[in-house]
Amino acid sequence: QFLYFIGSMRRAQVLQQQQKPAAAGAGGGDAVVVFGSCFLDYVAYVEAIPKPGQTLGSESFAKGFGGKGANQAVMAARLGANVRMVACVGSDGDGADYIDNFKRQGVDTRFVRRLEGLTTGLAMITVNVKTAENAIVICPNAAAKTAPAHLTEAAGALDGAKILVCQHEIPLPATLAALEAAHKRGIYTIFNTAPAPSPAEVEKIKPSLRYVSLICPNEHEAKLMTGIDVTDFNTAVAAARAIQKLGCRDVVVTLGKQGACVVPAADAGEPTHVRGLKVKAVDTTGAGDSFVGSMAYFLSKGDTLAVACRKANVCAAQSVTRRGTQSSYPSRSELPAELFTASK
Repeated sequence: QFLYFIGSMRRAQVLQQQQKPAAAGAGGGDAVVVFGSCFLDYVAYVEAIPKPGQTLGSESFAKGFGGKGANQAVMAARLGANVRMVACVGSDGDGADYIDNFKRQGVDTRFVRRLEGLTTGLAMITVNVKTAENAIVICPNAAAKTAPAHLTEAAGALDGAKILVCQHEIPLPATLAALEAAHKRGIYTIFNTAPAPSPAEVEKIKPSLRYVSLICPNEHEAKLMTGIDVTDFNTAVAAARAIQKLGCRDVVVTLGKQGACVVPAADAGEPTHVRGLKVKAVDTTGAGDSFVGSMAYFLSKGDTLAVACRKANVCAAQSVTRRGTQSSYPSRSELPAELFTASK
């Protein structure tokens, strides 16, 4: 069995400015807006991840829908969230298929743009059938043309939004502009820093952390931002506190098999260790996105950060027991009913 977690002004002034998720039904709406990428996944299941110069045959192949932003949107929608996707796809057939996929999943597609003459982004994924580990190469294509105006100048894109979710899979200027625009409108902003930013990008991110309500790095990304070697819960707390000093209100550091370190603002509770769940992992692709999308849903319904993370852990743990990315995500009916009872 595998253990799998599915798993910046003065500080006081910044924390006062950061938004907390409003209680369910408050703040003029409950929409979860996701600004990010849409990729087609091409997945080969293999006995081992190929080494440089090596050619291997695959046990099987699958084509599906992916991209970190889209994955998080679909996961939240499957739980019942009112989800609005802001993204760019190509003018090819894959772009049309992706919009149809969103509609089937109940995701609002009014702000998904098709860029003429460009192809939709794709990801080439190999999955080790023995360990469930993967290796991924992404070709952003149309997603690489995502601009700040795609969200900030889209009439109605943020209307009625309670939460904005961003990742690091579209151009960074677009993401940072979106976080600032949403923050200034009183919207709780979530920034999932995967894929890991370069050192130069980290320096560009830091001044914008004052617009981030919740940042979600893994151990490696947390170290890039703080210089702290994150190896366990205690070092994750230290890294989270260092990030908070840069301006961010809440921090969740994912720790792989060790689970996650949840560090709310100093006025909102103590650090919590959400431990990984023991499951038989089949395919870990998209598990982190399942966690973030689920967490956004539960926050939108009024759960505290620690409770939302515990619940999201259950959703993401279930996703690794099936093959695929979005196709592995559980629907509300497949999850314990107690996840959807009000709890603070």
